[in-house]
Amino acid sequence: MAQPEIHALSESDLAELREFLAKGFHTSPDAPFAAEDVLRWKYLEPRGSDAGEAPRSYIARDVQSRRIVGHVGICPSRFRGEGLPSQGVSTLHMIDWLSSEEGRGAGGLLMRRAHQSSETQYGFGGSAAGRGVIDRGGYDLVAEVPVYHRVLRPSYRLRDPSHGLPGRVSRALKDIVRSFTKPPKIARSTVEIRRVDQFGDEIIPITRKYEKHAILTTREPALLNYFLNYPRGGLTGRHVIVDGQLRGFAVLSIVPGRGGIKIGKIADCVVDDKNGDDWHATFLALTNELNAQKADYAVAFAANPWTVSALEESGFTKIHHLEFRLRDRGKIIPPGAIYHLTPLEADYAYT
Repeated sequence: MAQPEIHALSESDLAELREFLAKGFHTSPDAPFAAEDVLRWKYLEPRGSDAGEAPRSYIARDVQSRRIVGHVGICPSRFRGEGLPSQGVSTLHMIDWLSSEEGRGAGGLLMRRAHQSSETQYGFGGSAAGRGVIDRGGYDLVAEVPVYHRVLRPSYRLRDPSHGLPGRVSRALKDIVRSFTKPPKIARSTVEIRRVDQFGDEIIPITRKYEKHAILTTREPALLNYFLNYPRGGLTGRHVIVDGQLRGFAVLSIVPGRGGIKIGKIADCVVDDKNGDDWHATFLALTNELNAQKADYAVAFAANPWTVSALEESGFTKIHHLEFRLRDRGKIIPPGAIYHLTPLEADYAYT
């Protein structure tokens, strides 16, 4: 059997790719993640200078039928932080990675093609099958990142189709009791949140200062603005003002869930140091912003000690964790490095 042909995605491929992804991932034909406007945004619209010039999507076609039999999406970025070269270290993670029965072997070919464009690669969460494949591809488990949530409207449980009526009522009552028995701690820093339509160079000093405390991926304004331009909406930007000074920035998102539930996400948040009081006050203020947007519950990730403590003091509880895997053949990233990881590091910011 001849190997499939692999080439970069073009505008003319979008309609067929939409059908391939929706069928392969067993979703409805109109699923937003595979919609043509979203695919165009993911793979063809500018993502900032750190993205480089390499294609961000490859498809595999059967040489005889000419049908798409495989796809990999690429999200390019750069690691920056203490102990790394001044220009950072190129990296990427793969999304919408799929091969059909007809394209057996295409997944491995696509992964190897994706790897060619960066010094390192990472995986963050994903399916058990996907984690198994990248493990065999040289990805090492380097961190288990806690995922936290905080219920803002206990009544949402009554609309949750995941449980029967008795389970819904029981969970709603538990949430109400918890809100009284374990309320968020009062903030010890003064934080103001200001909405912004776009980010500019004002956030660069914040990121540079924070890089002394943790390794993080690209936070250039162009990338953040790319997320704010997500075609289905729901992502908004914020400045974080601590004691009257611009000290941080954030991206919030509202994602629709089953049963009309509104999921609020702290999709990204960076404050310029690791002061626990400042992070605690910031998470409280951002949660209030999500509450004002009618989110039923809030979700945030915590990859380092100061964000863990700040979220727990803000009334969040851990619900599970996501595995962060790194492929670093050149051993560029220092072992035991502290990372800053949020939904922005994967496609969790808008899904």
